[in-house]
Amino acid sequence: MKRISTFEGFSYIREAEEASADSSKYTELKDEVRSLIEKTIKNSGGEYASFVEEFVKNPEDVKIEGLINDADLYDFYLKYRNDIDELLNDQKFFGNAPSAVNSIGLYDYLIKGTQKAIEEAVKILSEEK
Repeated sequence: MKRISTFEGFSYIREAEEASADSSKYTELKDEVRSLIEKTIKNSGGEYASFVEEFVKNPEDVKIEGLINDADLYDFYLKYRNDIDELLNDQKFFGNAPSAVNSIGLYDYLIKGTQKAIEEAVKILSEEK
């Protein structure tokens, strides 16, 4: 998408910088999600590409080992909060009131946000392959 700017030539430079920065965003989060998916496949069988595809289609039905319980999700958030917060901010998640995502408290809102970030990370991984 072309950005209109006072300096027309500068807008092209900004576009190129943004495009190259996107491929390196959320690297720690993506690496850990990829690792957990591979661990899940190792223990349960299957293939990486089909697992990712199925997760993207049905994230509620497909579970990744280590990211099932609320406590696991909370620990995961604490460890990768910088990438998760950046991803959720980019997705405009924080613009939603807790009631809009069907949560009743801060902890629940954090868990739902972490689940959303994991879903988005898997989508990014599916597009990278």
